[in-house]
Amino acid sequence: MKRLAIIGAGELGLQILNLSLSNPKLSVVGFFDDTIEVETTIIYDYKVIGTTNNIQTFFNSGIFDCLIIAIGYNHMIARKTLYSKYSQIIPFETIIHSSCIIDSSAKIGKGTVLYPGSIIDKNVVIEDNVLLNLNVVIAHNSIIGSHCYFAPSVTLSGFVHIDECNFIGTGSIIKDNLKICSHNIFGVGSVIVKDVVEQGIYYGNPAKRTNRK
Repeated sequence: MKRLAIIGAGELGLQILNLSLSNPKLSVVGFFDDTIEVETTIIYDYKVIGTTNNIQTFFNSGIFDCLIIAIGYNHMIARKTLYSKYSQIIPFETIIHSSCIIDSSAKIGKGTVLYPGSIIDKNVVIEDNVLLNLNVVIAHNSIIGSHCYFAPSVTLSGFVHIDECNFIGTGSIIKDNLKICSHNIFGVGSVIVKDVVEQGIYYGNPAKRTNRK
């Protein structure tokens, strides 16, 4: 059994704790968090065991075996920064709920989390440190870049290529054969029907770039 430490003790951390507890091959030792006092009990017997500055020391001391990032979509750069800092020296766990349907040809990267009900079609590539929330569907031959975050019920058609650090809002739909550049936010229910080549915040049907926040 691998001992898992979770970076982030907020609501997302609790969700990932819940997913981890359903995996008989994992045990959770606690959380690292920079905003909550060390030794604070988050739920049951699970506590904040240190800040992110303590991660390597605790790993070297044998406190845990692997990491996962539970930092939300409002902090996309922090998600990438922490993964880049520690992934070369500490193993990152991949957490996939048992209800997910994944074609045998698909490739799932390290540190990635798949919530219940996700469907991953043939020849899909999901890179590292990606989070797919409930009921995400990714059709054949699509590529999801590292550090992306998909809210519930996002649907991608085939041959879609999404670069790193994109947040795709709940219920969004992406047409086939599109390419989306890095570092964008797509609001709830966005319908993306053409390539996205300019970084920004997008809303609507069809999705358009906006200065809205």
